Amino acid sequence: MTAPSIGAPFGPHFGLGDIDQISFAVRNLDEAVPRYEAMFGGPFATMDVPDMDVAVRGEPSVTSLRLGFGQSAGLEVELVEVVSGDWPTLTWLDEHDEGLHHIRYPVPDAAVPRAALVAAGATVVLEGGGEGYAFVYLESPHLNGMVIELLQMGTAPPT
Repeated sequence: MTAPSIGAPFGPHFGLGDIDQISFAVRNLDEAVPRYEAMFGGPFATMDVPDMDVAVRGEPSVTSLRLGFGQSAGLEVELVEVVSGDWPTLTWLDEHDEGLHHIRYPVPDAAVPRAALVAAGATVVLEGGGEGYAFVYLESPHLNGMVIELLQMGTAPPT
């Protein structure tokens, strides 16, 4: 599949629906939460995600994260701090500092848009999943290198 023409909607071109999350890379979740609560006007819940098996740029990693979740205008707002292991936000923080890292599209089958995006020049930077879910992060040259997350949910939510 070729890239969408300039001005064409990106998501529909690749069979994607609406964005349901925007995600920010942060260095320290505890320090970031008050800033993002002020920015988005609401409370953030935090959680630890220990020892997640993922592939970062094709290399296996066991990664632990601290996450913050809020809401704004119908979108989930996610904050991501890497505690250990590898994750694409580490490179992002080194190159850009804290800020918007990716947008997420929920999909019924991540393999289909993944293949279309790769065929159009996107690069897979992260893959993972578990019982009932899978996620793929892709860097897209069509969005100035912004990262896109495809989230496939089945019957069991991620833990």
